[in-house]
Amino acid sequence: MLVEPVALSDFFLSFFSAAMIILSAALYAALYAWAKIKTRPRFYWGAWLAYAALLVCIGIFSTVNHFTGYWLWLSLSLAVGYAFMPRFIWRLCVATHAEEPEHSHQSGGRHD
Repeated sequence: MLVEPVALSDFFLSFFSAAMIILSAALYAALYAWAKIKTRPRFYWGAWLAYAALLVCIGIFSTVNHFTGYWLWLSLSLAVGYAFMPRFIWRLCVATHAEEPEHSHQSGGRHD
């Protein structure tokens, strides 16, 4: 199955939406982590707004690039995957660092 090439007039929109996918996904993950660290609900709202922006960018990118069939399913799986990844990464970080001893102030902050 061949994908229809992107029109030259849509190239900037394709490039810009791809960049915004990366930025909104990073913002979503950062706000989610910050909400967990600070336990403030407003950061969760910000994270979900960033995720909504991510969905819009994925939709624009898929439309501009004429995704159909396999490629469209790949875009949808990307959107679903991004919804759950910050939670899984947070749980992994918590589980990984759960058994680390607390470092006292006497150690000078060095980790040997």
